[in-house]
Amino acid sequence: MSKWVKSLLNPACVRTIVGGSREASVGMLAGRLGPGHAAWPKKKLKQWMDSRSQILWGWQGEHLLLLAVRLPEDERRRQAARAELEAQLRGIVEDGAGVAVGFGFIFIRQRAQGQQAEQLLMEGMLEAGALACRSLDEAIAGVPKLSAKPARKPAEVQASGPWSEGESGLTVGRLATEMAAMPPETPVSAAAEWFEHQPDTHSIVVEIAGQPRGLITRDRLNRMLASKFGMPLYWNRTIDKIMENAPLVAEADMQVEAVARLAMERPDSQLYDTVIVTEQGKYVGGVTVKALLESFASLQAEAARRVNPLTGLPGGDSIRREIEARIKMRKPFSVYYADLDYFKWFNDSYGYSAGDDMIRYTASVLGSVLNQEDGADHFLGHIGGDDFISISDRPDPEARCRTFIDRFHAGVDPMYGTARPTTVLDRHGVAVEQPGVSLSIAVIRWDGSGAVSHEELSRLAAACKKKAKERPGSAYAISEAFAASVEERA
Repeated sequence: MSKWVKSLLNPACVRTIVGGSREASVGMLAGRLGPGHAAWPKKKLKQWMDSRSQILWGWQGEHLLLLAVRLPEDERRRQAARAELEAQLRGIVEDGAGVAVGFGFIFIRQRAQGQQAEQLLMEGMLEAGALACRSLDEAIAGVPKLSAKPARKPAEVQASGPWSEGESGLTVGRLATEMAAMPPETPVSAAAEWFEHQPDTHSIVVEIAGQPRGLITRDRLNRMLASKFGMPLYWNRTIDKIMENAPLVAEADMQVEAVARLAMERPDSQLYDTVIVTEQGKYVGGVTVKALLESFASLQAEAARRVNPLTGLPGGDSIRREIEARIKMRKPFSVYYADLDYFKWFNDSYGYSAGDDMIRYTASVLGSVLNQEDGADHFLGHIGGDDFISISDRPDPEARCRTFIDRFHAGVDPMYGTARPTTVLDRHGVAVEQPGVSLSIAVIRWDGSGAVSHEELSRLAAACKKKAKERPGSAYAISEAFAASVEERA
């Protein structure tokens, strides 16, 4: 596995870091850039990182860098190794310019497995990041700036559709916990006193009539009050004058993965701020970054177990849940059940490797057709073997079936070698006049009004597919209002 990753705490990363901690001392090193530099230079960092065996793992944000490093057991040598790494990193970003850099380091002393290891590593990341933030503040002269922060991603950045690739269907609302809320006219002194009496709480939502308007964090407030002239400057002001005006707000039905990605794309000054959760615009609670990323890591592991290893498409429970989620939304959709005719003959005649190629080819054909439909909300799954399922909200199933079949036959000929066959064997070993493998598709249309279930759709599809298979060659059958009609490919 590459040391350099795009996501935090996926299972492979956890194994790498924990495995390294069994062999030597491992720590989490965080580096945070100041406002004088656009971002960590990814190419230089990767080259530097790949040349150093003591670095086990790395993740780079815009201004935040996280590294898992293997260090000597001896304290003096460990400190020297850390100082050398920090000096090299500072040299990578400075290039002669006076760029402020802060570093934080946490030594991971415990040994852990599974979810406990994920929690331990996440705590180390958060603590190292916080130390790097404090170090950066000390490196920048003067009072921390209170200018407006960049807003979060615009409204068009939405969670992708239910049970799309890489998501498990867990919504952020299920992770939300109760969080204090105060009106904007609350004095800063009252917020500070509330934090003092609530040592395990780190955020306060600023709300008006149930709608979130901003966020106050314990760390940011403490740094403001601890700065020079901080107490006389802020103590008697109201919290709306010092709040974060553009916190990340997520609707309760957004997918956890989508919210986690938005959270990690925030400016470093907001990176660890609690995510505010709303339901139809009304404040319902908050989710810490730690809880969000821990859930995200678990979802990634679960997603890997749900996909078919041959095609990488979701199957089993993912298909069932996708259909049930769409039924619950009560929006019209069509389900396309597709399978290959005479695939057993092809597999026996050309070998298992060629059979795997045929399965992957079919998946690519179905996916390419769906992906060309702009604005469509579609899903593609692999039931198993040569059976596939796709779901689309487009209203023209006949045109889509014809495109599926045409695209399939347009590229399948090279798989037969020098000569296309004229006869094949059915499952009973009986010769059939048929020029190779064909594609049968059953379409079940649902208008979103009547009562229907996943099981009923499966039963209807089986009967509909039987009608398609009664015709020679590739064919499709469409059942609308539970009345099927069969058409044969010309």
